[in-house]
Amino acid sequence: MTDEPVRTVPRHVYADRISRVRQECADRGLAGILLFDQASLFYLFGYDQIGYWVFQTVYLPADAALPPAAICRAPDEQMIRRTGIVGDVRVWYDESPQTPGQLVGALLRDLQTAPGARVGIELFSHALLPGYHHDLRQHLDGVVELVDASHVVGDLRVVKDPYEIAWFRAAAHQLDAAFRVARAAIGPGVPETEVHRAIVDELYRLGGDPPAIPPPIASGPRTATQTHGAATARRMRPGETVVIEIGASATRYHAVGAASYTIGTPAPAVARLHDTMVETLEAGFETFVPGRPIADVSRRVQQLLTERGVSRAGRHVGYGTGIGFPPTWLENLRIKVTEPRLLVPGMTFFYFIGLPGPDGSSLYIGEPVLITATGYERVAPPDYRNWVR
Repeated sequence: MTDEPVRTVPRHVYADRISRVRQECADRGLAGILLFDQASLFYLFGYDQIGYWVFQTVYLPADAALPPAAICRAPDEQMIRRTGIVGDVRVWYDESPQTPGQLVGALLRDLQTAPGARVGIELFSHALLPGYHHDLRQHLDGVVELVDASHVVGDLRVVKDPYEIAWFRAAAHQLDAAFRVARAAIGPGVPETEVHRAIVDELYRLGGDPPAIPPPIASGPRTATQTHGAATARRMRPGETVVIEIGASATRYHAVGAASYTIGTPAPAVARLHDTMVETLEAGFETFVPGRPIADVSRRVQQLLTERGVSRAGRHVGYGTGIGFPPTWLENLRIKVTEPRLLVPGMTFFYFIGLPGPDGSSLYIGEPVLITATGYERVAPPDYRNWVR
């Protein structure tokens, strides 16, 4: 075992990220922020673990003179210390006479947090269970004012640096290979789980990390789950459609794609719908222009779909991807009509279209996209038209 700190980027990159979060807290009038989201902890400190369903937090003061401090379970103490960034690590035990909320209160007092100070908290995190939030409120109300700061770190994460883009490209390489083996595995009588196995085998063979979401796979009537259903032992049948979404992960950075297949010649109405989706998705790329509103991409796609007699109105047609831990690889960024932000070089998206089919099933297609200084890059474009098995 090496004694080197576990890092994924150089120390100065973490320092810059931490500095930007401190400045954002100061701009918002926050004394600091209680970080719970595992993606935030990985982004700022290189801390990578999977037991975040149990209480843990890192408090990052806005004051650069004060170090970050963590509260965690005993098994996770050394993982945090070995980042080399967080030195103040306080352990809470199952038998501890103090609750996590009480420990956080003590930590804030030790860091001389002023009574009544505004302290940010990541409320929109799967790692902060309602019970733990209640405990924090119970012991911190009247001591400090907890303020929702869920997007402070998330908003910084949507624009990737060169290290992150390199991992995105690596994930896209894995994604491309995984779709090739998935297509080859599809056939009459094949269980959905067998296709799942082939995909995951390929991702790991290429050195990928565990994806934040197991590949959603559905066949026949199960495609109505619209990529929100896990693979089952159901066997595929001739004439059915198959929908697959894959998120490949390199150093926790995800590239995501989706494809639809048909076992045998598709019904004419299904083939026409698939052609409409492919043509619309490809036409929408013209709106991926740096400095242009992200909402324009959605408006263009919605317009084209409407002109072709179908609709995805009111729904997004993509989202930002990046660091992902179960249960999600999504970032705080949507390709939707109400998205207020502009396209910026370094943003990474999963751009897609999903529509219900004429037979009650559904079709989905999509791919990872990188925004560049001059436009966009299709880092792993699927062969959408080669969809008949």
